[in-house]
Order: sequence, then structure tokens, then C-alpha cells
Amino acid sequence: MTFGNHDEDSMPNGTNMSDAKILDFIHGYKFNVNAKNDKIQGESNSQLLLASSKNAKPAFGIWLLDSNRYAPDAIGGQDFEGLMSYDWIRPEQIAWYRDASKVTESRYGKVQSLMFFHIPLWEHHHMWYGAQFTSNDADHEKAVKKHSIEGVKNEGIYTAAFNSGMFTALQERGDVRGVYCGHDHINTFKGDYYGIELGYAPGTGFGTYGLGGTENHELRGARVFELDENKDGVYTGTRTIFAKDLGIDMGTTAQPIYEPLPLP
Repeated sequence: MTFGNHDEDSMPNGTNMSDAKILDFIHGYKFNVNAKNDKIQGESNSQLLLASSKNAKPAFGIWLLDSNRYAPDAIGGQDFEGLMSYDWIRPEQIAWYRDASKVTESRYGKVQSLMFFHIPLWEHHHMWYGAQFTSNDADHEKAVKKHSIEGVKNEGIYTAAFNSGMFTALQERGDVRGVYCGHDHINTFKGDYYGIELGYAPGTGFGTYGLGGTENHELRGARVFELDENKDGVYTGTRTIFAKDLGIDMGTTAQPIYEPLPLP
């Protein structure tokens, strides 16, 4: 699991469930593989190496980064009015990724990987529109062909207030095949942005906002990533699966849930 900007929303109600407490909680599950916290920014920034079935060398990797929550009230006496209100991946997190990537390469060679965090990069916006400083639908039509874009955008791309430089670090290291986020729950698109896939996973749960009206739950689903260690690069592609295609009741009225499974 990786963290998003809403994970501490229950704190004002007295739950005391900070991100750190949530991490402690999920560590109680038998097969949880989240890294324990270290001293860098965020919670449970993790590198997971997937072992090959053939030898001790990792076949593939997964990176999880905490994209943090909200921008501070002010920096240098200036507020964030007119900017996105979200936090950004910090330089120390990027340095951690670069250092861990280099250590991994020195031991095993470059291990191709996917990276996941919650708040999209500025480059998610640039890819959709094929431009940095405009958001014109006409530009998107050209970007679809240039970046092989699939899927839909039903709301704005709500990036961090500042561009963290994460994308340039990924370009430098060359071991991340794709970066996928959440945050904007009714966007499902993906594309190839200068050799790195950028995309969204659809909103999996039914509790958060959807499309609204009778179509509210149409995009509830998940993104599946296909790995085959017998293929070059191991990662062979990604696809979306939607609840509506699995026979799940898509009615928009509130529905009772089954009794939950015991907690750890």
C-alpha cells in the first residue's frame, strides 16, 4: 500500500489514525510487504524486488513513494493561492530512489520496475495535452497519436504545487517502465511519455466520488499489470477491469455491506 492525501482525514474526529499508525496497522497483516519507516520524508517509501523463479536474481521491481498530502500554508511569506494545493515528492525521496536504484544495478544489473504513488506528476498533464503550459483539447488530439494515449479524462489533472523533478530522475536511471497514480478518481488514461508509461488506476472502492448521476459507478475498477519473466523486460502491458463487467451491482442507492472479515 502507498499513501494518499486523504489518509489522515479522520484525525479531526479523534481517531488518532495518522499515516504512521495506519502503517503499523497494515503491518499486522501476515503477507504485508510495506517497508518500515526510515528517516526520509513520508511513510513507507519502499522498493520491492520480485524474485525470479529461475535463480536468485530479481526479475522485476516495484517502487512505492509517498507523494505526501498538502502544500504548506506559506513559503517565504507567500501563500499558494493560484497554485494546486497539493504537496510534492521531496528531493530526499528522489535521492533515496536514485541511490537505491544504483545499488540495485551494481548488484544485479538494471532491474526493470513499475512505480506507484498517489498524486500525479506534472508530466501526466503534459502528456495528455501534448503541451506544458496549455490545456487545449485541440492539443490533446495530437497528443493521443504522439503518446499512444488510451482511456479517459473526466476531471482535471491535480498535480503537486511544485514540479518535484521526479520524472527527470526516472529518465536518468532508466529502470522504471511506468508510473501510475490515483488521486483523480474518474481519470483512467495511460500513455507513453518519452519512453515511460504514465497513467492512472481507476477508483477501486465505491465510497469515493464517481461520475455522478446514474453513471456514478461506471468507472469503479482496477488496473492489472502483466509480468512474464520469459519475455524481454518482463513487463508486457497493462489493462483495466471494471466492476460493471464482472456482474457487480452498479445501482447508485446505498447498499449494506457484508460483515467485514476479522482485523489482524
